[in-house]
Amino acid sequence: MTSYTNEIAAGDLFVGLSGLDMQGTRVEFPRGVVLEQTFAHLMAPMAMAFAPPGPGGYHPAPWKTARGGFGQDITAQLTVPKDAADTLDERIEIASTITFLLRLWSDPSITMIAGANMSFAAISEAPDAAAHIVPFQFRRRVFALSPADTSGVLESLDWVAEHFETTLRLMRGSPEFRLAAYAMDTGQFVENTALTLISLWGALEALFSPSTAELRFRVSALIASYTSPPGSERQDAQKRIAGLYDKRSAAAHGAPKHDGDDLLATFELLRKVLIKFIRDGRVPSKQELEGRLFGVT
Repeated sequence: MTSYTNEIAAGDLFVGLSGLDMQGTRVEFPRGVVLEQTFAHLMAPMAMAFAPPGPGGYHPAPWKTARGGFGQDITAQLTVPKDAADTLDERIEIASTITFLLRLWSDPSITMIAGANMSFAAISEAPDAAAHIVPFQFRRRVFALSPADTSGVLESLDWVAEHFETTLRLMRGSPEFRLAAYAMDTGQFVENTALTLISLWGALEALFSPSTAELRFRVSALIASYTSPPGSERQDAQKRIAGLYDKRSAAAHGAPKHDGDDLLATFELLRKVLIKFIRDGRVPSKQELEGRLFGVT
């Protein structure tokens, strides 16, 4: 570890989130984790040096400031206490899992901006350079997702807290779930929407494909049987999912035919699957999915 990550690892981890207005609400999670309101504006302006670093590792003057850089409002803070996990990486994993759940259930525009060794409110009174800050997510959202209605965001936070431990267990125990969560979490930031579509379907294939044979029908049928009740609703779902799979195949073979609605529908499909996994508390085996498809309990 570098010296600044050593210092963060020595105490509680404070994670700044953007895109979430807590309106004074405080939410308590298991392990002593707390989500609450704060405000800070993190700025990372551009500066340039013009000579190689000297013996101390620093670039000598002259330095020149330049336009550009990164700036983001931090509107909520996750406090992950030191005793919530053994290592800094595990505490970051806890914060990342909660952020994933917030995006999945509450508002997909929520971003985990940075971690610090002290609360963001305390930094204003701290000596210069006492705060050690590590940036996490600061890329531009290319395909920006947003909820149709934001009025229920605060009420949704209880669901996030209730399902945190289950989701953390699935993240740690199921590589397929972890891949799907990562595809869902990063898809908004990929510059090429064809790559996003392929990534989302790659995650669905890993979850629902027992073999490479007849992928289009098999994957669409298994997803439909898992997410829809038997009958015409399941049949219609299979047809819609197969249509989305066709767009994935076109994108994978260099002739994309999808539009924004196709990509949004695929995000929503993967979201629906992940929420059901979390509610069920498990990822079904390929054998269970096959049995469900053919009505075998």
